[in-house]
Amino acid sequence: MGFWASTLCAVSLLTSTAISLDRLLALLLGLRYRQVVTLRRTCIIAFGFWFLSIVVSSTLTLWNILILLSYNYIGIALCLVTTAFAYTKIFCTLRHNQIHVQNHFASRQPNQEIPLNIARYRKAVYSALWVQGTLVVCYLPLNIVYAYALTTQRGFSLSVYLAWQFTSTLMFLNSSLNPLLYCWKIREVRQAVKETVRQIFCCSSQ
Repeated sequence: MGFWASTLCAVSLLTSTAISLDRLLALLLGLRYRQVVTLRRTCIIAFGFWFLSIVVSSTLTLWNILILLSYNYIGIALCLVTTAFAYTKIFCTLRHNQIHVQNHFASRQPNQEIPLNIARYRKAVYSALWVQGTLVVCYLPLNIVYAYALTTQRGFSLSVYLAWQFTSTLMFLNSSLNPLLYCWKIREVRQAVKETVRQIFCCSSQ
């Protein structure tokens, strides 16, 4: 895997993990969210992702193959486990809040809907979950290949190499699927894309 390919994949995976933690913090912190998750801290974390990914990717050629496999396996596994924990916690909390709201309004208004902010938050979480689910489908097979190579200590044999080529292609496919998912599941992004395309056609017709 080349330098830029490794760097961009690492940044994408770290960013996706950070989004899941951000959604969890938004749910747990409530009104304190904007005080804790500031623009400055977000920029520092984003810069840290790029810096770490560039530094690690630039030293990949110096590593032993088993060390390289271990690094990739542990890194991907930690991100996937962290994301799974965050979304599991989110859905458990949302479920608890829904039951609490329904019980609170049951005696007076049985058909009372969930508050608008919770409903909007849930929709945003479901949209992010589509993106995260696609990432898991694209990254998990590669991690299984890494785990197999490590446990058998065979490194990149022919069969492992062919599996690595296929699962690496699937991993890169994730970057192409994300824009489509954003346009499909997030209305604001879809509207922005439509407006951009409309402006391009208007400019080209003049």
